[in-house]
Amino acid sequence: MRTAFALVFATLIASPAVADPPDIHIDVPVRKGQEVNVVEHDIAPGQSVGWHIHHGTEISYVQSGALNVQIAGGPIRHVVKGDTFEIDRDTPHRATNDGTEPAALLITYLRDKAGPLAIPVPSPQVH
Repeated sequence: MRTAFALVFATLIASPAVADPPDIHIDVPVRKGQEVNVVEHDIAPGQSVGWHIHHGTEISYVQSGALNVQIAGGPIRHVVKGDTFEIDRDTPHRATNDGTEPAALLITYLRDKAGPLAIPVPSPQVH
């Protein structure tokens, strides 16, 4: 497993930047039916990315700005430039930019090839 991720990481570093769309897809040799997607995502001030899931793991790095991220069942986490966060497979989560500056994320997904990248879900029940 570690070898596959090293290969993916080395491939990403060696790949030229893609201007349009800012999205890279790489097959994961040890996981049939899965791929790695690397996506840049900007969230404008006042914008919210509603509750959604991914059929895979999300690892996000905050390139600039700040966000409030909430994972179902957990507290709201304030993340700023330089922070990272991980979302487990099929776990509802959302992000909101309550600041005055745009927030930019670099997101890596290890996910199933079939189906959409993000799937909207209803707000989880608060217990």
